[in-house]
Amino acid sequence: MNARLALMVCALISACGGGGGGGGGGGGGAALQDEIARVFPFVPNQPLDMLYQCARSNSRLTYYFGLAPDGSFIAFFETDTQQQVSFTGRYTHTGGAIRLVSDPNPALMLDETSTRIVPHLGLAAEFETAIMRCGAVAHGYNDAATTGYKSYRCPLINRGPQSAEENAFEFDDSSSPFNVQFRGGIFRQRDVDVFLAPTGPVVWRGYGIYRRVGNTFYADFGNQFPDHNLLKGTFANTDQQVSVEQLEPAAGACNRR
Repeated sequence: MNARLALMVCALISACGGGGGGGGGGGGGAALQDEIARVFPFVPNQPLDMLYQCARSNSRLTYYFGLAPDGSFIAFFETDTQQQVSFTGRYTHTGGAIRLVSDPNPALMLDETSTRIVPHLGLAAEFETAIMRCGAVAHGYNDAATTGYKSYRCPLINRGPQSAEENAFEFDDSSSPFNVQFRGGIFRQRDVDVFLAPTGPVVWRGYGIYRRVGNTFYADFGNQFPDHNLLKGTFANTDQQVSVEQLEPAAGACNRR
């Protein structure tokens, strides 16, 4: 498993922020959480269009479960010897629980039901079973016409006599060892440069999910950043620029690179 995927496992499965009916915290402010809940109300027991990354208590491997609206799923994992394995199954999302069934199959006998579901951005973005914890890394709820890989570098903000901050974003990063695209996912890098510090900038990196309505987007990073984990922003100039309300938009837009 490459470093990017390892970071996503740690970040997304441990995320417990709010947004659209999620848990407390989130670092985006109560007003933004309330707005997200209004824009994206969570409706339980609906078909799912989600890609989850999961960890199992009896395994050191990383598992991906892609749940489709027709009630089917496809699962992927990579063994310690870099062998890629996949299998299929069925799921239900009823009674406030997600049940995954794929038995028999030659890879992993599976019949598990969630004990907890945590919404983010109105989606069933986290769930747990007795031995598995899963976090969403992608979804199919954004308009396909507006999705696709985009990368932005933002101007310096929080500029002072001794420090400055720089941010960068990537949307819909499709890099994956499997034949699944990471649409609906977002990456943020935050560098805080303390001038003359011998160790260089302090860097935070985090993966989350985002939803887009027109040119407005909302992103949820769980609890990965010390400043803001819920973000709201705007695409402009045919997606050549993006601005983020929580990151000093007056300093200028983030430009596509």
